[in-house]
Amino acid sequence: MRYLTPSFAIGALHRGQEIEQFLGGFDRGEQHIIRWAALGRGKDRITLYLSEAVDAGTDSFLDVSEFPPLDPDDESWGKVIGTAASPGEALALAEHHLGASRDRWVNQGVICSEYKDYRAARSTNEPLM
Repeated sequence: MRYLTPSFAIGALHRGQEIEQFLGGFDRGEQHIIRWAALGRGKDRITLYLSEAVDAGTDSFLDVSEFPPLDPDDESWGKVIGTAASPGEALALAEHHLGASRDRWVNQGVICSEYKDYRAARSTNEPLM
């Protein structure tokens, strides 16, 4: 099972683990841009980040964290969208601001598998996220 149930996502955040969600992509001029969200626990709050990167993937290069960022200022973690006091509030924040789905969160690092599936769907013209 790749996706975390909402209760597992909340549990991961309670334990200080980061969770991520692939949000799809869009075309900007001649470039294809991909987006993903991350929720990470800080000292007192959970921060919601949005990463947007130029789709530089190949069949053997799927690490989205290594793709060139759309905005060079967002190179490390992505753009901070907001913070929340609790894991439940953080999930709601991601849903409200980024259109994230409560049941499509994955553990940190699994986002590359999500991108691989997205890439395969794009190449076969299946419906995209």
